[in-house]
Amino acid sequence: MARKSKVELKAEEANMLPVMNIMFLLIPALLLAMEVASMAAISVSPPKFSAAPSKEKPEEKKDEEPLKLKVFIMEDGFRVSAAGQQDGADAGKSADSARPTIPLAKPGAPLEDHDRYDYAALEAKAREYKVQKPTETVVTLSAENSIPMQVLIGTMDAMRGADCKLLKAMSGEEDVPKECLFWQPIVEAGAG
Repeated sequence: MARKSKVELKAEEANMLPVMNIMFLLIPALLLAMEVASMAAISVSPPKFSAAPSKEKPEEKKDEEPLKLKVFIMEDGFRVSAAGQQDGADAGKSADSARPTIPLAKPGAPLEDHDRYDYAALEAKAREYKVQKPTETVVTLSAENSIPMQVLIGTMDAMRGADCKLLKAMSGEEDVPKECLFWQPIVEAGAG
């Protein structure tokens, strides 16, 4: 006959002091890291739609047509168009031509390499359009589905201009510098 022994299990209390000490040190460290970390923002405007008719007076209408500058990012370069006409397209050809206006800088590079695109040529093209329409600031950007996000950001930077500094202008301290080209991008979903 086996004898059963009664063993009492003693419940131990959880020692929360080490966890609380770590949290006590971790919270100020995270707050300090947030203060030191630099933040950058890219100003992107959503597309503007209006269901109501315009209430402009006839004498306030501009004689000048808007530029309607568009840049479509393709796997083989940039396609640039203004006022519905693709840059570099012949009069007989359609503006929806599949060939790029600005070809790749490095044609053999992999798609993930954002340096394969010719951002300098794109910025030069933006400067040409800015000379034609100095008051325009909006550019519409779209891309094929396979284009990496870094290429879209590089395109925004090229269209804005390499020397453009908007921090003081956005805070209201000064006017937008003349070095800024098309600094108000509108990103469209994959439409060419």
